[in-house]
Amino acid sequence: MNIILAHGILGFDRIGRLEYFNGIKEYLEGKYGDVNVWVTAVDPTDSIETRGEQLREKILAALGQTGQSPPLNPDEETHIIAHSMGGLDSRYILSPDNEGNIAEFITSLTTIGTPHLGSPIADLFYKPLDGDNAWEIPVRDSLKLVGISTRGVRNLTTAAMGDFNAKYRDNDGVRYFWAAGIGRSTGFVTSAPFLPTHEYIRYRGESDDEKTSDGVVPLSSARREAEGWEAIGELWDADHADEVGHDLNKYLTPRGIVTALAIALRHEPDQVPPPRRLLDRYDEIVARIAPLRKR
Repeated sequence: MNIILAHGILGFDRIGRLEYFNGIKEYLEGKYGDVNVWVTAVDPTDSIETRGEQLREKILAALGQTGQSPPLNPDEETHIIAHSMGGLDSRYILSPDNEGNIAEFITSLTTIGTPHLGSPIADLFYKPLDGDNAWEIPVRDSLKLVGISTRGVRNLTTAAMGDFNAKYRDNDGVRYFWAAGIGRSTGFVTSAPFLPTHEYIRYRGESDDEKTSDGVVPLSSARREAEGWEAIGELWDADHADEVGHDLNKYLTPRGIVTALAIALRHEPDQVPPPRRLLDRYDEIVARIAPLRKR
């Protein structure tokens, strides 16, 4: 079985030894002898369409469809597990409304903390970049000069996701699943960097599901209620970074900063391992998708 991991906005596959999906590939391949995990990397800030096309080409290459020696076995079932915006990139490349869709190669898609209805945090951060005021245009131009696009944040706004959902249908030939973090069950509800955004979502929300979040994505958005989608397991007691194995609090201490730099610069043999409860969640995903066969 092939598993493809797709990262979210501001994401990467690895920087030195620092992995976006912290320890997930090693864990799954070590526990399941028949699982081959492949981690993708696309533009961290560009649009869903741009990131999706990059993801599409990388997956086709990994499955030997472009003439290269494939790292994945094209005769095996192939599943995508995507975090955050990676779930939207994946929906785009599987949709029948995308003429270049690759649904014929993919058995299932599982999204984790994906803002299917957009995020109030994207609304908040994109609003100051959306106008033509004297200072907004220079900010956008300055970001472009250093290779940072604002299109990704725009795509994650609630308005843009309304347009996306209306334009791109799900594919009947693919099985779809979702998982969502709702914050930590002990101590503070999220790591320190997400506490302000968590409170902002709680303040702006009206229903319980709109108030509950992983610090970035409300439960109402991460829960995909469209026909054909199923939940996997219980809701995760995790914030947005916990979902991929990173406790951001550990990177905020002086020791944590030094450790992160050492890992990124390849001076450390291993990362801080992900917690057992997170690995159990990925076990739940594998248990659900492993029996599936391509429709």
